Amino acid sequence: MVSSILKKITGTERHSADAATADSTLNIHYSKTSTLNDEIQELPKLHTRDSFGNSDSESLETIVSLREIDEKKDGNVETTNGDLEDDNDDDIDFPEGGLRAWIVVFGCFLGLTACFGLLNTIGVIETHIQSHQLSNESSQVIGWVFSIFLFICFSSCIFSGTYFDRNGFKVPMIIGSACQVGGLFGVANSTKIWHFFLSLSVLSGFGNGIIMSPLVSAPSHYFKKRRGTATAVATMGGSLGGTIFPIILRKFFKMENKNNPDDINYGFIWGVRIIAFINLGLLIMSIILAKERIVMETKLKEGEPKWKSIIRVYILQSFDSKAFLDMKYFFAVAGTVFAEISLNSAVTYYGSYCTSIGISDSDAYTMIMTMNLCGIPGRYVPGYLSDHLGRFNISIWTLTSLGILMFVGWLPFGTSLTSMYVISALYGFFSGSIYSLLPVCIGQISKTEEFGKRYATMYVVVAFGTLIGIPITGAIIGNESNANYKHYIIFCGVMSLAGAACFVISRSYCVGLKLKKF
Repeated sequence: MVSSILKKITGTERHSADAATADSTLNIHYSKTSTLNDEIQELPKLHTRDSFGNSDSESLETIVSLREIDEKKDGNVETTNGDLEDDNDDDIDFPEGGLRAWIVVFGCFLGLTACFGLLNTIGVIETHIQSHQLSNESSQVIGWVFSIFLFICFSSCIFSGTYFDRNGFKVPMIIGSACQVGGLFGVANSTKIWHFFLSLSVLSGFGNGIIMSPLVSAPSHYFKKRRGTATAVATMGGSLGGTIFPIILRKFFKMENKNNPDDINYGFIWGVRIIAFINLGLLIMSIILAKERIVMETKLKEGEPKWKSIIRVYILQSFDSKAFLDMKYFFAVAGTVFAEISLNSAVTYYGSYCTSIGISDSDAYTMIMTMNLCGIPGRYVPGYLSDHLGRFNISIWTLTSLGILMFVGWLPFGTSLTSMYVISALYGFFSGSIYSLLPVCIGQISKTEEFGKRYATMYVVVAFGTLIGIPITGAIIGNESNANYKHYIIFCGVMSLAGAACFVISRSYCVGLKLKKF
């Protein structure tokens, strides 16, 4: 824009025959240029990294294009292809592909195999320790171990999300990887309830949460139009991990110590250790391959010491409370909370439900493996469709389908081995989009450079939801009677449909109730 103005100033006006007209035109262009320069001064400084990782400030023309205020009205903006974009979307140039971008996606895929793979395997761990190490504890007490694990996992996103936006990918990944892997080695040797609280709930939960925000956020720095597909491909790693890890654990759980037959935890110890070693390798590769592209510069107040700035930015301002004044964001977060409660409650006690209807432990692990295996197309297909049909539209469809499945399929027919295999496959497909597509919906109504912070803020709220949701589910199951397990299915189904309803409301704030791509 500025370059075209300068060309007009130095070209067209130079050849004008009327000097008075030329001076007048020159003054008009000078006024426009001054106005644009004033607007540029108000912009936050963004730094991008090119395909070779070099950091630089954005060009003047790119920044000016972000502030073409006279061409956009307040609220939503109708684009040339008919799609409705939210005014929070920026116009930074995105590669939308290329070797560097897909290497980053692959690096995040490896990292999320470890991160979401662990989340998708907690049902296997819960089923085993409930009948072995913690057989003397009630389901409610054991439920608190996994509830606190998920709470710390989701709430710790707030620190890494803010740090990632301002400093990049590697530091939170290194810290989180060390905590997650170290915690798993502790889990392997745990035999008492407080052992599992410290190793699994606190240490592994904190580490898993720290790596989650960078791994989910990094692909959004390279994709905008194809963000749904890119994020879906990255999060497919969680389904892969959730498929492979139960197979590994099932094999090891059957192992016996020939030198000490009384050591009933021998297989569990080495199974969890192997998972820890695998995660260590995956996370190291992720740290090497993935990196950020857009970094938001931290503004220092005049005369403010650096340590105060760190506390202000990374602790006091890390939770974006003002974002909840935006009703689009508020209801999207509420929908994600309900969806996560439904998913985590169902997955945590899924193995226990299977064994309660007479399915063996081995087949119960296979059910969880089937669920996660079908989650691979369940993440990719909705992600791909979302880029063509709208991210909110597909999210609403998958959450509604998941709720219907629980009420129409699982509740009346989930009583035999064959039916549970079918239900596991369908549940895995429809639930896959919760991890992959709901964060993309948040990204659609957020600026790219603020996505990490907004994503982390959302999952702090999710953390409190799961903190109370899983113990409530454990209390509903109670004495593990058939009737109580029916109530457990109903609870999970209601939460899924409530999530879909919230996304409908969020979408209505953006585009109303029109049937169109959004």
